[in-house]
Amino acid sequence: MANYGAHVVNFGANVVIRPAKVFLPRSEAELLQLMTEHRGRPMRAVGRLHSWSQLLETDGVVFDLRHFNSVRVNSDEMGPVLTVGAGSQIKHVLAQLDRQKLTLPAIGLISEQTLVGASATGTHGSGRHCMSHYLTAVRIAGYDATSGKASIREIREGSALRAASCSLGCLGIITSIQLRPRPQYFVEEWLTMHGALNAVLSLEEVSPLQQFYFFPWSWRFLGQHRREVAKPKTWLAPLYHAYWFLLVDVTLHVALRTLVRTLRSNRAIKAFYRYVVPGTLIRGWRVIDKSHRMLIMEHELFRHIEIEMFVKREKLEKSLNFVRELLMAFDGDLSAINHATRAQLEKHGLMAEIEEAAGCYTHHYPICIRRVLPDNTFLSMASGTDESWYALSFISYAAPSDRSGFQRFANLLSRSMIAMFDARPHWGKVCPLTAKEAERLYPHWGDFLLQCQEFDPAGNFQNDWLRRLISPCDDCSN
Repeated sequence: MANYGAHVVNFGANVVIRPAKVFLPRSEAELLQLMTEHRGRPMRAVGRLHSWSQLLETDGVVFDLRHFNSVRVNSDEMGPVLTVGAGSQIKHVLAQLDRQKLTLPAIGLISEQTLVGASATGTHGSGRHCMSHYLTAVRIAGYDATSGKASIREIREGSALRAASCSLGCLGIITSIQLRPRPQYFVEEWLTMHGALNAVLSLEEVSPLQQFYFFPWSWRFLGQHRREVAKPKTWLAPLYHAYWFLLVDVTLHVALRTLVRTLRSNRAIKAFYRYVVPGTLIRGWRVIDKSHRMLIMEHELFRHIEIEMFVKREKLEKSLNFVRELLMAFDGDLSAINHATRAQLEKHGLMAEIEEAAGCYTHHYPICIRRVLPDNTFLSMASGTDESWYALSFISYAAPSDRSGFQRFANLLSRSMIAMFDARPHWGKVCPLTAKEAERLYPHWGDFLLQCQEFDPAGNFQNDWLRRLISPCDDCSN
């Protein structure tokens, strides 16, 4: 939600932007005029503000591109071409595509954010590439290097496209993107409980679109198994959607908010996962429906905050074992950290901080795990390798005024997993990343910086966090 009288607040209420000016241009021509008038001021664009990242921050000029909401489908010799304006929400894009029996090549959990914002931060679903991977063209408003005037540049290939596809807003103001939609398809889904990670992963071949959950305090896995099928919608699909919406999207979250915000009972949270949640899940019920109806959830119904860490398949099991140890330590049980883990944490200078934080936070939300295929971009979290990555999502429903424990946990989680497992935090969520870490984690970090220098040598489209992040590491202290 945004308040344009004084400040702009993101969905998670963890980022408050106090810009000098906010504009809502209605066309590229108007945007360019405004950019010309305010040349030299820091500039950032915002969409639906469904991000928890410092990428949103600026004390300069904010362009709200909600009026850039066009969705067009044309065709060329290779098939349909989708052009989406910067203000178009994913849910509206999907609805228009569905009327033409088309859909997006990747669909994430939430459809409230804009498609441009999702691609600019590497947002993803499960079993596909990040959305950034699929872009074939990007239109960016920036400043001409010769004349200095604001102008539009359309990028269609090469290093420029690999940078612009997941740009973090560093190259300019994106006005639209292009990608190729795919024919609408149907997804079959069923739920199963597993006692071990290998049992879930063994089903990837038959359910490549699956995502799964690591339940805190019971330490079991719920597999939300999904696969594309050449079968029609099952007649009980509406009942399944109603069950999922009422039980998971609403009742589960109301219960957790009550436990966390009202009762403030750590014992009740643990009992909830050990005894209540397993009995509410209907396992083995197979349902088929259109892709977007099966793959999208309603996580935007309740305000929350989130950090998401990406690890390679070979490090997934060790990462989850560490996550369990760290969560137990933050809950107060330092003995949960085994000797080998303790040695690694001490090596990286983190153990003392974890000991000091013991007892300050009890995690209360299932850890969602999704597989992401490798991307052909410079900076999306699954880029730079030919291996799949797994995204581990950590969510807190604590009130915005009561998040100090989660913030402390998120910071140490990120630093520990980066140091021990070369994990990558999601750009669009809580992202405590430093320049040195980014340079080490992303093989094409230098290539991205070269494109930043070419497109925006004056740094007009950076904020303070980005300036610290993309400065040459020889000159940075963190």
